Amino acid sequence: MVRIRLHIAYRGTAYHGWQIQPEDRTVEGELTRAVKTVLGTDGPVKVQGASRTDAGVHALGQVAHFDHESPRRLWDFVRALNALTDEDICVTRAELAGEGFHARHSARGKIYRYRIWNHRFDHPFSGDRVWQMGSRLDLGRMRQAAGKMVGTHDFGGFRTAGCDSPTTVREMRRIEVIEAGPSMLEVEVEGTAFLKHMVRIMVGTLVDIGTGRMPLERLDEVFETGDRRQAGQTAPACGLTLERVFYPDYPWEEPQPELGGAYLSEVGEG
Repeated sequence: MVRIRLHIAYRGTAYHGWQIQPEDRTVEGELTRAVKTVLGTDGPVKVQGASRTDAGVHALGQVAHFDHESPRRLWDFVRALNALTDEDICVTRAELAGEGFHARHSARGKIYRYRIWNHRFDHPFSGDRVWQMGSRLDLGRMRQAAGKMVGTHDFGGFRTAGCDSPTTVREMRRIEVIEAGPSMLEVEVEGTAFLKHMVRIMVGTLVDIGTGRMPLERLDEVFETGDRRQAGQTAPACGLTLERVFYPDYPWEEPQPELGGAYLSEVGEG
């Protein structure tokens, strides 16, 4: 039995999130179906993801693993999984996982990026990947609020109902509000771990502060009370992308130029 680690990008618009569900189309469900087809089995197969992204959330750097004992090569999986899934899913790397590796439990941090189109009219090319916000945003106030969120805090006021995490203390290493272009803003959040809907509520809070609907001082109340009702709105899922998952104890192999940049740990495959 060997463990394969995958690096995956996907456009989440057509999916009901990452986590497999009996009735809805999900990214994990599509990958599980594809892996089982490659292995030629009807038995149980678990494609374990690093992050259970919400419905409509995208990913450039999702990581997952699965176990198998077939003679299939790494390149067989990369080629077949991309052939057996729709064009809005791409397996960009595959390699043999190090001993003890687990896509979720071995992660030591993640970066999420949220994109806001701060314009009165919809963007013609990024409609399902941005939050269109017509009201003018005060970047200075948003950056002040973002600075208050950095560090180790109790983020109980920034999670949705139904979040089952036993603890709400999280460390945010970095939160930046970036002018990425004319009328395009990005909020980049780096932290050790996140609660359900946490990034979207944080961004919604920054936007409410940026528009003046929420006073900056209330942010202190949210941290002190843990009251979700004191925080801002939940930003739409469409603007959020999982950019990167950190594994300092399990670094990725270097890309192999002869394979067009694909990450495989067996030289000469393909």
